[in-house]
Amino acid sequence: MAKRRVKKEVPLTRKQISRRDKERRQRLILIGVAASIGSLIVAILAYGAYVELVAKPASPVAVVNGAPIQTAAYQKRVLLERMRIDADVQELQLQRSTLDPDQDQFLVDYMDQLLSQLWWESSQVDGESFLDQLIQGELIRQAAEEQGIAVSDGEMDQLIEESFGYYTEQPTPAPSPTTEPITATAEITPTVTPTPMTRARFEELYRDYLSTLQEGAGLSEAEYREILRAELLRAKMEEFVGQQVPASELHIRARHILVETEEEAETLLERLADGEDFAALAEELSQDLASAEQGGDLGWFPRGQMVPEFDEVAFGLSPGEISDLVETSFGFHIIMVEERDEDRELDSVMLAQRRTEAFQAWLVDLEATATIERYWSADRLPPE
Repeated sequence: MAKRRVKKEVPLTRKQISRRDKERRQRLILIGVAASIGSLIVAILAYGAYVELVAKPASPVAVVNGAPIQTAAYQKRVLLERMRIDADVQELQLQRSTLDPDQDQFLVDYMDQLLSQLWWESSQVDGESFLDQLIQGELIRQAAEEQGIAVSDGEMDQLIEESFGYYTEQPTPAPSPTTEPITATAEITPTVTPTPMTRARFEELYRDYLSTLQEGAGLSEAEYREILRAELLRAKMEEFVGQQVPASELHIRARHILVETEEEAETLLERLADGEDFAALAEELSQDLASAEQGGDLGWFPRGQMVPEFDEVAFGLSPGEISDLVETSFGFHIIMVEERDEDRELDSVMLAQRRTEAFQAWLVDLEATATIERYWSADRLPPE
């Protein structure tokens, strides 16, 4: 049997050893650099995830008198508003599709106007102006707290129940009056009473809706209730401010003659100066047909019911005094005030208008005296 030959190792030269050590060091350096870069990438990704998922949602999009509005809450409100607008658009489009443009042109045009309004609202939701609504809501909450005005859980429950058509106390329908006696031979058509919603059905619908909110906007039931609480609180504060509006104020009773041209108005002034009767001229020549039949009589009215140019002159006249020419967008007026009442009761329409104006002015003052910090930017918006 032949002897196996053992390969004898040749010792490395000093130059080869040096080269080997150098290559080993380079490999170690490359491995270290690659590990550092990998760690850096992981750190950057982790930081980005932290900013998007933790830091940004927890940071305020606005601070109102020291109270923060968190970005996460703002994003959920944006998502909820998008859901509302999308649902309204789909409902309107469905209704519009059932209309015949040739026979229902008025309704088609009306629905197109509503759709345009919704699309405009949709554009506002993704802008900074929607944040202003949340800021306003926080200002109202703080003002309500100062006044001791709150919304109870019972009021919240009732609002939610009734929004789904569930009423704990069903209203009793009043009997319809009849002008003819019912005889034995008279045919009586029974009135169909809609079946009231049961508690079980309400709870089923409510659970389904909460699931939709959770899926579409990430809202919990508690968060949804807080949004409704803010709406109720706004209504309460509007009522509180409105109750402070006087129910009576200065009114005047006036007549006017309206004509198209300045020349016609000048001729009328001359005829009035010659002693002709104001009411007779109004009935004969006024272009305001609604009042012309009453000799130009406009009845009693407070400030703000007429256009500003008309108001400014009319409320500066004394009873029996006739104005010079008053130009408005309607034409040329001549006004005569017949009576003034410094404390006449406002009608329901004007009182409601005064209360709305007072509430809007109150909100403006509230915001003007508040300390508000805004941190909104487009990257705060939730993804589509």
